[in-house]
Order: sequence, then C-alpha cells, then structure tokens
Amino acid sequence: MKRALLLLATLAAFGCTQFRNVTATDYEAPFYAKYLNTGSALDARITRTLTALQAEPNAAHLHNELGMLLVQKGFPKDAEREFERAIDLDRRYYEAWYNLGQVRAARGDEGGARRAFAATVDHKPGHAQALFQLGLIEEKLRHTDRAIELYAKAFTINPKLMEVGANPRILDTHLLHLALIKMYPNAHDRQTMQFQGMGGGPRVTPTPPQAPSKQPTPQQIIPPSAPATDPSQQRPPS
Repeated sequence: MKRALLLLATLAAFGCTQFRNVTATDYEAPFYAKYLNTGSALDARITRTLTALQAEPNAAHLHNELGMLLVQKGFPKDAEREFERAIDLDRRYYEAWYNLGQVRAARGDEGGARRAFAATVDHKPGHAQALFQLGLIEEKLRHTDRAIELYAKAFTINPKLMEVGANPRILDTHLLHLALIKMYPNAHDRQTMQFQGMGGGPRVTPTPPQAPSKQPTPQQIIPPSAPATDPSQQRPPS
C-alpha cells in the first residue's frame, strides 16, 4: 500500500510522466540536433553535452545542464524532459526541481510548477527564489495571505529579490508593499539589536580617562633672565 501511494505521489509530481531507462542512443540524434548548425557557442555547448551524455547517460548533472541549454535554444518541452530525467536519477537534486518549476510555470502549468517549487524548498529549505515563485503562484490563485507570507520569507532571506535588476518578476506582484509590512517587524528587530562581547576575547576593564596635565601656554612661559653683567666691564659714560 505504501509503495502504491509513493508511486502515485511520484507520478503527480512529474505530471503523470512515465519514465524508462535512458540509454546512450537517446542522445545520438535527438530531434533538435538538426538545428545545431549555426556555429554558435550555444550550439557547441549543446553538442558537447550530448556527447557527454552518450558516455554517461545516468549523470543527473548532465541532464540538468542540457535542459538549461535547451531552454536557451528554444526547446522548452525537451528541456522539461531533461530536468525530469535529472530528478528521476537524483530525487534530491533541488536545482533540477527549481528549473523544472520555471519551465512548467512558463508554459502555464501552475499545478506542476507549484509541486516542483515546493519540492525545491523541501530539499533546500530557505531557497529564496523558489519561495518567491511559489508566492507568485499563490497570488495568481488569489491566496493572498499565503502569497504575502511566502514573499516576506523570500525577501528576508534574499533582499535582492526586491530589485528589478536581480529579479525582473518582481514587477508581476501587486503585494510587495504588504510583504514589506509583513517582514518589517522581524527585520527591524534584528537590525536594531546591539549585542556585546562579539569578539570572544578576554574582557578588558576600560581605564578611566585621566585629566590632562596642565601645560603652560606660550604666554605663561617665562623667558630666561639675561646674564648678569660684570660692572668692571661696563664702560664709563662719556
């Protein structure tokens, strides 16, 4: 019974995709190979990765890398399959889970993307980007409170996600101000705490300041008296 439930959970996470063993022949002449003739650096990287997979068809990182390259090339469905294969080989491969979530979200599979991003956070707690992506999905589903909670957590972990340059999808949310209010008390408390003894060394009792010694001012300095003159050496007045 437990094995049956585990199988159902696995199929649900992958969108009911059925897997089979991957072999070297799967990468000898894939469909998209005929488009790898532009002489670009991207095509060269895809070709090298295909060659590597022919030698190591069970290398999860190579499937993940090929998936990322195929997204750039414009083959999202083939990329999705490679991310799924990477996960099938290594269930805790959170980078592949995150990449799978992005591809699914891009093609409108919100349910599949939600499961993939949730798996990312499950295998990598504190994955700020996945938390933010989950927030976008929850906001689209009008689960406002849950979205705000996810945004606040993501921004607390990685504040740069609030910058358009680092995270262009920040423009897709209308809840940024509420997320900031949600995260402000905790962030403010942490930033205003002033701890002592962070150096860890022996405690040194500070020496109380001493009053400065009074130095004579230039006006107070008495010039030395002129040397006495021998009266016998004085010339008589003329």
